[in-house]
Amino acid sequence: MAPLVRKLKQITLDIGGENFEIQLKTFKLTDNTDEGEVAYTFGPDGEYVEEADESWALELVFLSDWRVNGVSDFLASHHNETVPFQLDHHPDVTAEHVRWSGDVKLRHPSVGGEARATELTEITLPLVAFDPATAYTRP
Repeated sequence: MAPLVRKLKQITLDIGGENFEIQLKTFKLTDNTDEGEVAYTFGPDGEYVEEADESWALELVFLSDWRVNGVSDFLASHHNETVPFQLDHHPDVTAEHVRWSGDVKLRHPSVGGEARATELTEITLPLVAFDPATAYTRP
């Protein structure tokens, strides 16, 4: 069997009811969950693992858009709000179209950069109560 090679070409990204994939250059859904911590007691079976809480984030790089309801304006205007998100990966490939959805906490983006460089909005948004087992579906 030949290896499957797929380039990232198309996604859809809805954040709080707004679609922003047209401005999106880079995305990454990242599992930041720590490994469970091993703890000990004095008993004969005195070892147990304290499981860590799930910690996920959506790392995004956009072409900045400060127009009303552009992605940069939207993030700044809704700072600290928790809104739903939906990320559709390979929506144009029926057999590979997968979706992650849940809630994300919005942050005000950083502003600035080098002179004459393309202005980018780089932001990491924490996912709220994200469970990858239920967030991952095939539409």
